[in-house]
Amino acid sequence: MIHDLLSRWQTIPGLAAHPVWSASFQWLERTAATAPEGDHPMGSPGFLARVMSYPLKARGEARYESHRRTIDIQYTLEGGEGIEFTDPALLSSLNDYNETKEVEHYATPGAGQVHVSNVAGRFTLILPGEPHMPQLAIAGQSRVRKVVIKVPAALVGL
Repeated sequence: MIHDLLSRWQTIPGLAAHPVWSASFQWLERTAATAPEGDHPMGSPGFLARVMSYPLKARGEARYESHRRTIDIQYTLEGGEGIEFTDPALLSSLNDYNETKEVEHYATPGAGQVHVSNVAGRFTLILPGEPHMPQLAIAGQSRVRKVVIKVPAALVGL
């Protein structure tokens, strides 16, 4: 997991030099603010920007998820949300892996290990196999408008 300001993405080793990372972050800088909700293909199968908005949830209403072959770059346009992370060894799979949606869910543990506040202007890059629980309410926020760039891990050599 990497969590930072969008304005700093080029300072993270390896991102600016790779064409897929560069295309992803440039799309966020140039297009995200005016993109309508929905999926926006980015040139390869499964490589897309998904613009969405939704009300936030209490921790007990949200779910842990992970992806096997997809990297998420979650970028907040308006509002903010919490994203919780924990060690996969501490989770129990619900055995509901969906090949089409490329997602698996987990029973929610009593507590997570890391919590980030993904507020406007910040991104969180989540690698395959990193369980995370987005959609969490944070102080002062009730909704989020965000982009999730779905990057097939194979495109960046993972």
